Amino acid sequence: MKHWTKAAINLVMFPLCGIAASATMGFLVIVVALGPSEDGFADNLSIPENIQIAEPLDELMTELRKANDSFQQALLAALGSPGGNDPTITANVASLITLQTNAPDVLKRYLTTSPSWRVFKEHGNVFATRRWMIGSQWRYDLHGYYSRHDIGTWSIAFPHFQTRFTIGLSGKPWAGTSGDTTLLSAAQTIPLKLSPRNLEFTSLCVITAGDLVVEIFEQSEAKERRLTKASLVYLEEELAPLAAQPTWETIRAILPPDSIRQGQASLELRNSFQPGIYDSIIWINPGEPGMIYLKAFEVTKETPLSVRGLKNYSNEWVGWSNNPDELFFSNTHFTIYEGDWGKPYAARFEIWFTPDSGGPARKLMEKVFKIEGWQR
Repeated sequence: MKHWTKAAINLVMFPLCGIAASATMGFLVIVVALGPSEDGFADNLSIPENIQIAEPLDELMTELRKANDSFQQALLAALGSPGGNDPTITANVASLITLQTNAPDVLKRYLTTSPSWRVFKEHGNVFATRRWMIGSQWRYDLHGYYSRHDIGTWSIAFPHFQTRFTIGLSGKPWAGTSGDTTLLSAAQTIPLKLSPRNLEFTSLCVITAGDLVVEIFEQSEAKERRLTKASLVYLEEELAPLAAQPTWETIRAILPPDSIRQGQASLELRNSFQPGIYDSIIWINPGEPGMIYLKAFEVTKETPLSVRGLKNYSNEWVGWSNNPDELFFSNTHFTIYEGDWGKPYAARFEIWFTPDSGGPARKLMEKVFKIEGWQR
């Protein structure tokens, strides 16, 4: 009887001990996750009342309608057809090679002028990654990956996917290469290597295109690489008119609608999914080819903010023209690490420009925002 009583007690105590242990572990996780993350940066800062301070825009939400993004529509149309079992693709990048060979400056000017591409430098190499339009606005998602979740609730009719489309302008792939990467030469036809993940198939193809590379990541439910093939078809159709007539007039003719605006240069910040994480929206015209990037400073003490990360994530070669009233788009996604949630402070954001001509960097404009830091 004693053995039965002891067993009954143990049976009752076992889950209670498990609950207690789980609660203790949960508490420790919370303490570790929340406690040490506060850096106290903004504890003794005050927001000045004698200067104009803007607030970031609300987080960009997906809209219940199709975006005016023909690349996005081409990929979604490809997903609308049943996928087969053959992962073979043909690496047709003829117009890209023609432009890079005969008119590389025109190719780069097109990529930097179009809001559908972000041209940037990372780890010493230059890349052009495709942006998608989210609702009615162009947005560069973190590292350029897009999925069904980016395109609104109307996308429920589409299977899950994730994709990224990049041109390595320095001849290097952004994601590097691994055993799962398929390396192709231009015009080569070959089945891509597939990695099964979560009932889907993942591929990464890297195509040599002269001294450039074209890199396409795809994760989707069918072995057929529908997004990869649609991306290559679209790139050829996009660049063919420019390859045939590589002029500034052709660039303007093939740009997406509203790629060039008229008016005054502007800088806006938009809140992202957590405080301290922001999207920048810039319309600017530096008047010559080159790269812009952001600097930020707390306004009362002039403390530089997230110096290395901010330049790395905000740099972009932008469009330009000789008409100062014309404006060109830049947008990226970045984090300010100084500060804690719920403790706002004033920060001055500056747009700097480094010309391709080799001249000194210069400040184009600045604006003060009320921001918070990201809390780890």
